[in-house]
Amino acid sequence: MNKKHFGETPKTTRETRALPPSLHFSIIPVTYVTPLASTLLQGGKCQSPFIPALLLLSPVMLTVFRPRLFKTRFVLPGRRKCPTVAIFLPCTLRVGSNLALAASLFLGTLTLLPLSTRGQATETDTTSGTEPPLPVGGVSRPSRDVQVETNGNPVNENFRRFRYNVGVTVREVYDDNINISSTNRVSDFYTVIEPGIHLGFGDSAGGFNYLTFDYVASAYFFADHSERDTVEHLVHLAAQHDFGRLVLGLSQDVRILGGTSISSLSNTTGVQANIDVGGASRVNIYTTTLNGTYDLTGKLFLSGQANYDISDYETLISSRVASANLFINYVYSPKLVIGLGATGGVNSSDGPASDETFEQMNVRANYIVSGKISLSLSAGLEFRQFGGGGDSVSPVYEIAGTYRPFENMMITIAGSRRTNSSASLAGQDYSETTISLTFSQRLFSRVNLGLGIGYTNSEYLSATTGTSTARSDDYFYIEPSIDLDVTRYWSIGFYYLYRQDSSTLALFSFYDNQFGVRTSLTF
Repeated sequence: MNKKHFGETPKTTRETRALPPSLHFSIIPVTYVTPLASTLLQGGKCQSPFIPALLLLSPVMLTVFRPRLFKTRFVLPGRRKCPTVAIFLPCTLRVGSNLALAASLFLGTLTLLPLSTRGQATETDTTSGTEPPLPVGGVSRPSRDVQVETNGNPVNENFRRFRYNVGVTVREVYDDNINISSTNRVSDFYTVIEPGIHLGFGDSAGGFNYLTFDYVASAYFFADHSERDTVEHLVHLAAQHDFGRLVLGLSQDVRILGGTSISSLSNTTGVQANIDVGGASRVNIYTTTLNGTYDLTGKLFLSGQANYDISDYETLISSRVASANLFINYVYSPKLVIGLGATGGVNSSDGPASDETFEQMNVRANYIVSGKISLSLSAGLEFRQFGGGGDSVSPVYEIAGTYRPFENMMITIAGSRRTNSSASLAGQDYSETTISLTFSQRLFSRVNLGLGIGYTNSEYLSATTGTSTARSDDYFYIEPSIDLDVTRYWSIGFYYLYRQDSSTLALFSFYDNQFGVRTSLTF
């Protein structure tokens, strides 16, 4: 299944080396990416200034409409005789009204879209006359010449300087444990409406100068528990500029969440449950990243990254992490790059624990085994000092790999280990180790099969004196799915999600089943 992540930065014919990841970021497994993501780099030139404005208003409209407008209530005289019909009929008509609303928001603007985005032929723009940039002083630039492939997807050689893509996904879900609780299991149907937009402006000749913006809103409407209705927002803004030997990039991510999952642009179905909290909670997550590379010689280059992360909980314990790393990298061959570096940072929280400091020594490698296999690995040791007394030493790592045995099949692996502050238990941290595997297969040019499996282990440790560390969690999920491309712009699908957490504290244990149908419109 040849799909790209929502929020992916532009790629061009000139291969690029991925900038170093921070060891403090979650690797969110991607089990399904909406059709909007698969066409991010293939949108036409915007020929109507009204389209982005109209689509930006759609999430605002969702916040204005109240859930009761989508619910049709019935009084059936024979309810006692036929309770199943009395319950199922309102839910069915409510789903239909939600689908009609989503279709009206986006099909109403279809007639305004340019011909290139409505499937009609357009001529390729060959009149720009832009020449590729010349080498700076004849110096080899190793950080640009490394052939590192991160997703196995072909590069779009003719992407335009300004691009936009818009779309909407509607999901109808039955969840038998909306509270992810072992003591308060509540089942319900809910509808999710997810409009999204991607705007991008990039240098089609070089690809190192670009500006991108991505936004997805997820509006949840519960059938029987309207107090759980919420609207989540996912925002990504990124920019990068090539100064010659030096390339600098800046990005900002904002996630405004109100459910039981840590959603991201790459996955909104809930595979990553918030197991530390163990329930629905309102949290705003802000991530600011500054990164760059600097070419020293034909084989050596420096790379660095600075991050500032904020997890702001409405009623629980908020935390902040500031960190930075610096690596020196050696291009052993066009397919292999190895690096050695160090990371340092400060972790603070609103709980009783004092500020923590940490340092890491890391080695990493990016390796293209063949045209079908690519692998990126970073590993090291972390030394953490707790402000309340004591310290710890633990391993840290990140791994990401892609295997494409056939043209329409892709298998990916992702994993990490890091230490976070607990939002639910005061004065405690937890070391989180994750591993996930995803499989995608495209059949008959229209059918997309997917399977995602993941495991997370969380071991809690005291960050201050006088606190207990008697908690350990083992979290597991599996998510098979099937999607059918009805037309170029419209797809329908079904997925099933099972997730379970086994905790030494029974309060945080749960198991959950979700059955979902979805449909997507993408332009």
